[in-house]
Amino acid sequence: MKHLIVFILNILKLFTRPSLPHPQEKVDYSQTTENIDVNSVVRKWLADWQVPEQYHADWLMKPIKIDTGLPCPAWVYNGILSVRPEWCNPGVIAHEHAHISYSLLSEKEKVSFEKEYLPLVNTNPLIKLLYSRNQYGLSSLIEGHAEVYRYIGQQMPEFLKKYYPKLF
Repeated sequence: MKHLIVFILNILKLFTRPSLPHPQEKVDYSQTTENIDVNSVVRKWLADWQVPEQYHADWLMKPIKIDTGLPCPAWVYNGILSVRPEWCNPGVIAHEHAHISYSLLSEKEKVSFEKEYLPLVNTNPLIKLLYSRNQYGLSSLIEGHAEVYRYIGQQMPEFLKKYYPKLF
């Protein structure tokens, strides 16, 4: 009986497609500087990515500037996150705040992250799935750090979570 159950479970795995825990949101061109509720977007990110409550106040106090003149969806400069209104969604907030989190790592921790993360690019099923759909995270270690958090979040390998201060 045990062998039959294992056999059935293995067959089910063949038909189950993995999916990213946090798929990319669509750009919302109805959002403007006048109608976007940044606080609600940040609170949704905190809830959906299960950021521990002890960090909520810190993230909620981080300045976010809605800027229609940005040449890209968002960026962080001098600790201030600027985001185009149509791109202001929990996933973009997650990605950009992962950059802030990365900046909190020591140089030694960044080297350790690289050593632990790089082998996963070709071995971890969710990371492989991410990069099969979106290769932006392969452009640099810092972008890889942010993309893994943005799309995989709390389902990333446990041993990587220590490289995401104030996010886990």
